[in-house]
Order: sequence, then structure tokens, then C-alpha cells
Amino acid sequence: MGADTASIVAQRLVFPTGGIAADAKALYLRGDAEVEGRDAVRIAPHGAASFATYFNAFPAGIWAEAGGIDRATLRLTADGEGTHRLYGIAAEGAPHLLAEVRGSGDLVLDTGVFFEGLTWAWLETEAADAPVRVSAGEWQVPAHPAPVRILVAITTMNRVDDCVQVLDALGGDELADTIAEVVVIDQGSDPIAPRLTGSALANDVPLRLIEQANLGGSGGFSRGMIEAQDAGVTHVLLLDDDVRVEPESLRRLHALAAVSVGAPLLGAHMLSMLEPTVLHSMGEQMDRRAMWWHSVEPELSSADLAERPLESTPALRRFRPVDFNGWWMCLIPVAAIRRVGASLPFFIKWDDAEYGMRAAAAGHRTITVPGAALWHIPWTSKDDGLDWQAYHQLRNRVVTALVHERRPRRVLSATWAQDVNHILCLQYGSVHLRNIALQDILTGPEHLPALLREGRTRAQRILVDAGQGVHPDVESRASGRGSGYGPAAPRGPRAQAGRLLRVLAHQLAAVRPSAAGPEPVARAQGKWWRLGLADEVELRSATGKGFFRLRRSRREAFSLLARSAWLRIRIGLAWPMLARRYRDAAPELADAASWKRIYAEADAASRDSVG
Repeated sequence: MGADTASIVAQRLVFPTGGIAADAKALYLRGDAEVEGRDAVRIAPHGAASFATYFNAFPAGIWAEAGGIDRATLRLTADGEGTHRLYGIAAEGAPHLLAEVRGSGDLVLDTGVFFEGLTWAWLETEAADAPVRVSAGEWQVPAHPAPVRILVAITTMNRVDDCVQVLDALGGDELADTIAEVVVIDQGSDPIAPRLTGSALANDVPLRLIEQANLGGSGGFSRGMIEAQDAGVTHVLLLDDDVRVEPESLRRLHALAAVSVGAPLLGAHMLSMLEPTVLHSMGEQMDRRAMWWHSVEPELSSADLAERPLESTPALRRFRPVDFNGWWMCLIPVAAIRRVGASLPFFIKWDDAEYGMRAAAAGHRTITVPGAALWHIPWTSKDDGLDWQAYHQLRNRVVTALVHERRPRRVLSATWAQDVNHILCLQYGSVHLRNIALQDILTGPEHLPALLREGRTRAQRILVDAGQGVHPDVESRASGRGSGYGPAAPRGPRAQAGRLLRVLAHQLAAVRPSAAGPEPVARAQGKWWRLGLADEVELRSATGKGFFRLRRSRREAFSLLARSAWLRIRIGLAWPMLARRYRDAAPELADAASWKRIYAEADAASRDSVG
């Protein structure tokens, strides 16, 4: 890279100094080295350290794809004599030595022009007779960056402590030049305002608070999108309130946005807050006919990166296209918002997936960025099929299909199969709630904004009326009856077929109440192969606080499934007409003017309720 070539810092070598990152050291560093600071490590005499890790390897393939970058330079400071080697690797094959330098002081290692298929590059350092301290490492790329100004929009509801932790992370010195403004959209009954220290974060980044009625994630994040259009920024970063942030991730998204061609959406990966070295999501692809997402790399679903080195894990080296990125952390260009609008008024669920498809249709693809990530509770640890969210999961999936898919058969059959699963799991309240979601779909797109303000309370009320609410532990009648673990999950097609026959036979048999009361069932066993053999259970909630009491009823099961099938037949027959109505309505529903009316009506309703 010549001295007169314009360049930008693509990413820095960073290391964990506390918090959850300290429990994920393997994502930053491997070998005989100790962390000495945010940007420094010390390698023991005759020791070696590898930076071929999730947070410190350089994803050259993504930079080449997004911005046409064809080479990179690593600059660092070394105190002590050592050997520093730069390696690169493609999706398949062995590592290539790209550069090597011996000595100390300010050092430069250049990749040269990227070889064909290069996906990652990284540093490896060996110390001689004395320790080597590596610090101030920066990956630089040649570029003429466009100006990038980011507004961070955080939607929060009754998670004050979590949200304050996020704001503390955003207020660090590292991000003072990365963020233009932070806007917190508070939709809760436990206000965050008393915990805010003023109109700026600790690093002087402006902070603005907006309090509004609970309109769900789609209402909160859409507010952030709309605010960004009038804030003099180029991008809005949608960020969850219950995450742990790696600040370097924001800087990397900022840098990539400055060189990306076509104003793409840039998404971050999700690491598990429960197991900090486990990668939970690296982007999603959509099966449009079934309208259901799947991981771009199934092999890496819940993969422990501490046990999956980059050099020996081809799946980590394949950068596949994605259809959308979750809004736990996603950078959206304001240009895309002006073109396609904000979210549809979904309350929660499917807003990010539908938006990704709508943006792509308008020319704004999504790129998920390796090495940019945060920690979040995985959605697999939630009860969204059992609780009030089941309504939004089904309704918004079908509405997304109506907007983006012309063939209804697979999405309707797949969602009916889910209802069968709920029935086998004695979750009749979930099927009742999902049937109401189908009824609402048949009324047309007008119901989306009309029901937005009661998106949670209405669904909760329906579930409670159906007998499927969470009971406190003091109401348990199953204490002392076993561990909660019954038969193991069947493995293999033959075992699964045999268990299914047993479950179906049990479902058709008369209910036999037990004098001993309901069986306790652990959350992990809340599946058809366990619950389908029971008559009455107390199923632990995903949080571990409370339980669902589920009772088998042949009459209710048959009635719910028959209505579920009939509603899908009606939707299938009306699909061409319904699809046209929803597609025609989508641009207006997502438009800023429509959302501003929703906010004004919600504010007026809140004032009336207080008055």
C-alpha cells in the first residue's frame, strides 16, 4: 500500500478486559499469551500466539465482496524480538503464508493482492528468548470512504438495568467518533429516564429519550428509522436492549459501510449469552415457499468456536449470501429507509425478515459481517410457541408470505403441521390463539395497525382465557413426582415412527385422570414425543420461573384442528385476492406518514387513559 494511497482502518486487534468478553477469550486469542489491555497482549518467551480467532482474524472475503477491496495491511507495534507471520486461507484448502517480518518496533505486514478465493487473513507471532508485547494492531485497506454517520436506535421495555449496561458500553471512548447520536425508545411501564445522566453519554455522544406506548419491536425500531431520516445521519443501527456489546463490532460496521457498494444492510452475528463462545446465528436464508428461515451454515448452529478453529473449520470460511439479519444489531442505510419505508406494523416477529426481503427487492441486499457480533439470549431459550408470541409468529409469517410469495400451499401446510405439533404437546391455547391470528388475516391488512397497540395484551388475554398462562410455582400440584425427565427423545427414523404411533394411540384413547396429580416435565422435554404420552403435565417455563399446566382433551383437540384446517382452506382459496390486498397496502403501512399517525394516536390514547 503506497504512502499516497488513501486508506481506512477496517478493524483493530482487540482483547477482552472484563465482562462477558473475558469468558470468551478464545474468540480473541489462542496460545501462550496474556492480555495486557484492550489493544495489547504479551507473548511468553519461546511462546507463540495465534490471532486466527473470531474477533481478530480479518474477513478479507467480505471486504472484497462488499467494497471491492483487493488487499489489506496489518500495522502493529512489537516490543521485543519475535517473528510475525501473516496467513490467509480460502473456503477450502490449507493456509497460505502471505507475509513475514522479524524484529520489533512499528511493523507492517501486507497481504499483497488477495489471492483468488481468500476469505480470512490473520497474524501469528512467535517470541524469541524474551517476551514480545504486541499492541496497536490495525488492519487497513485502500479506499476512499464515503462519510458515515450512525444513529443508534435502542427499543426498550422494562429492562432498565440491561439497557443502562448497553448505554454504558456505547459511552466508551472507543465509540466517541463512531456514533453520531443514540436514541432510546422506551415503551415500558418502568421508565428508564431516572437512570439517564443527561443528554449525552460518557463520551459526549448525544443521547435522546423518546417515551411512547408499547408498540412492540416493530413500533420501536420503526420510530428509530423515522427519527434517523431527520437527524442528518446516513445509517441507523437497530440494537436490542438486552445484549452485551463488543464495541469494536460497531466500528467494523461503520468502516465497512463507508466502502460498501449499493448501500447494503450490514448485520452482526449473535453469540450466546449463556455460553459466550457459542455462535448462535451468522445470518439467515429464507425458504420462500414455506416462508421459513434457516441458518446459512447449519453445521455452525450453536457451534462452540472455542472448539472450532478457523483453520480447520471450512464452514466458518464460507461466506454465503443471506436474506436478512436479525435486528439484535443491524445497520440500515437511511437511503434504504427512504426507498422502502420502515417496518410493517407487526408488533414483534418477522419484522426483520420481511424488511430484509423488501429491501433486497429494492436493491439493498443484506450482508452479515463476520467478526461483528454481540451476546444475546438465544431465541431457542424462549417460550415463543407457548406464550402470547405464538399469535405474532403465525400471523406475521403468513402476512409475509402474502406480500412476497404467490404460492400458498407449503406455508399453509407447514403451519398446520405446527398446529398438529401443538395439539400433540397439549398446547391447546396456542392453537386457539393461532386460529384467531388466521381469522385476523382474513379481515385484511387494515387489522395490522388497528390491533398494534394491544399486540401483547390481547394475545395474553386470549391465552389466559384458554387456560394456558404461566402459573407461579406456589400453585404447583406436581411437587415430589419425579425429576421432570421422562423417556429420552427417539433417535433415528424407526424409533421416531414407533414413538409417533404410541403418541397417536394415546391421543385417541380416553383421558385417565391421575389421583397423583399432573406430571412435572422439564422444559427440555416439552416436545411431542414426551408430552404426547401424557394426560396432564406441569411444563416448566423457559425462564425457569413458573410453569404451564397442560391437560389432554380429545374433544378440544379435534375441534381446534378442524377449525385450524378450515381457516387455512379459506385463506388458500382467497390467496390471490388477499395477496393483492396485502401487497398493495404494504408500502403505505410501512411509510413514515402512516407510522406517525400510529404514534400520534397511541400518544393520544395514553393521555386519555391517564386523564
